[in-house]
Amino acid sequence: MSCLFLEENLNKKQILVVDDVIDNSLLLATILESEGYQVDIASSGYTAIAKIEANPPSLVLLDLMMPELDGYEVAKWIRQNQPSVAIVIVTAYDELPTFDQQQLQIDGFLHKPINIDELLMQVQAILEK
Repeated sequence: MSCLFLEENLNKKQILVVDDVIDNSLLLATILESEGYQVDIASSGYTAIAKIEANPPSLVLLDLMMPELDGYEVAKWIRQNQPSVAIVIVTAYDELPTFDQQQLQIDGFLHKPINIDELLMQVQAILEK
């Protein structure tokens, strides 16, 4: 595991991947790390919130359908407590189910299975803002 405080790591954008299916998280982490991003994973909404509180990332890739605390609740918490953190919803839904998208201020939306080019384009565009 690399040291977060090495000079080469200080300039990397941090991304948190949140999905209760570990294979999904590991796939996204591998792709993003190969592009030079610093990636952490969380397998539940509660773990995601704890990690965001401890070290807010630049971007959260957030699955919607998780047990206990789902992606909607995590997104609401992020907007209320860490509004500068960008959120990209990652879901198998073709369209987001009805909810107040304006209130959550989602920065992006990705469909499963993930298109790698689309993932990288959205991540780069959001992190360059």
